[in-house]
Amino acid sequence: MSDPSLTRTLAGVRPKDSDVVECIGSIDEANAFIGLAKVFVNDEELRQTLEEIQRTMFRIGAEVSSGKAVMSEEDYSKLIELISRLESEVELPDAFLILETNEASAFLSVARTVVRRAERRAAKLYRNGKIRVNIVEWLNKLSYLLYLMVLKTMGERKPV
Repeated sequence: MSDPSLTRTLAGVRPKDSDVVECIGSIDEANAFIGLAKVFVNDEELRQTLEEIQRTMFRIGAEVSSGKAVMSEEDYSKLIELISRLESEVELPDAFLILETNEASAFLSVARTVVRRAERRAAKLYRNGKIRVNIVEWLNKLSYLLYLMVLKTMGERKPV
């Protein structure tokens, strides 16, 4: 493959600006920011959770890349359990907050927004029949979980 405008995916060669490659790239970026946030999180349990999320993100990227089902129902149910647990641990705000009060909350906040972009890319692929809806749903729930993690790791709450 000598054309620099093409790239190899698990399903074969694609243009680098294809919707599939855009989605894979956004998933990869989100995963990198999750890893960066993990370095700054002091809570060991949250760090382990973030690493588990990274592993799932690799499976999701593989599914988008290959077009074959890789993500499991267990991946989704684990995410829902994590959300339930964190919802019981943090107080949801009743106003907009400046979320980025320390390194951990700042990087988790960036990771959350990049996950939202990956979700938008995945939604387009789903609408075009290229991926399963499970991926879009999982990314949507992941962005909410990351929001809860931001609330858990941030220091003083600063209303807008």
